[in-house]
Amino acid sequence: MKTRNLWIASAAMAWQLAGAAQPAEPPGLAAFATGDGAYYTTVGGQVVDPYFVNKGFTIALQADAPLQAELQQWLAWLLPRQRQDGGFDRFCPAADKAWRSCMGADADDSMAATTIEMLHLAQQKKWLLPSQQPAAEQAIARSQQLLARLRNPKNQLYRALLDTELYYLMDNIEVYEALRVSEGAQAGPGSKRLAAAIHQRFRSGSEWKPALPEYDRPRFYPHTLASAYLWQTGLISRAESDRATAQWLAQHGNAWLSRSEDHYAWGLVAWKMRQTAPIQAACWRASLRPFPAALGWTVLDAMIDPSLAHTGIGTQCPFAPAAAANR
Repeated sequence: MKTRNLWIASAAMAWQLAGAAQPAEPPGLAAFATGDGAYYTTVGGQVVDPYFVNKGFTIALQADAPLQAELQQWLAWLLPRQRQDGGFDRFCPAADKAWRSCMGADADDSMAATTIEMLHLAQQKKWLLPSQQPAAEQAIARSQQLLARLRNPKNQLYRALLDTELYYLMDNIEVYEALRVSEGAQAGPGSKRLAAAIHQRFRSGSEWKPALPEYDRPRFYPHTLASAYLWQTGLISRAESDRATAQWLAQHGNAWLSRSEDHYAWGLVAWKMRQTAPIQAACWRASLRPFPAALGWTVLDAMIDPSLAHTGIGTQCPFAPAAAANR
């Protein structure tokens, strides 16, 4: 994401591929497992991107989905691989079946934020083994130190990487959510300061800029998707969040479900609208069944789908299937 270039290669997809034998259910979490506690980003892929897995387990924690054992195994794999500066690389399997760092993180700010939020939620819900508590505390402290280095005191926003002056709306929202979890029930000075900066720097009237500096050409990702990250975060009021969700669905809902403008599943949108528009979230789940083999489907989506089910979102969609791209 940003590039988030580890998604499955884009391919035309349809709600239902006529004449093709398709599995009824989308690949679950086990389809991404490496066998030693980690998860590939894509089915059959060769890269473990901790951002995607952390984000997925954060959502599973929010949903109280029954993935406690899987989280403990993931942390046993992940935490020893944190860099001294608080960051995490992306990993590829080596010939000797060990793991090697093969790429840096796509964005250090969102990587640190998801680590902090996931671990705080896991501590609150008592999902960690007692033996994992010291390593979790150390990982949180290191991630917080990295975020402190990424924060620009002039604009109060968080850089994507230390050597760039590039700021993403989605990343800064994820940092805000991590700060809120860290601060507890009451918003603290860090999250208040960041909330004010997000409004000042990214908001332009009723529109939101996905990045600073701004992109030259609008695209479904990140332009259309970016504002969805704001829903149900507290950065905008509940009433404004509900209105924004309804407006987004009216303008982009068909393209999202049919993948006519972007071939990826984008289950995060369904998760973000589960309270305001549960029927549309159910339509997203319905759009995966039977599963379109060419769909861009990641480990994050594989955790969002059962998390939605665990919160009571079914797969019944009262609307006609959206027209598929390049059917």
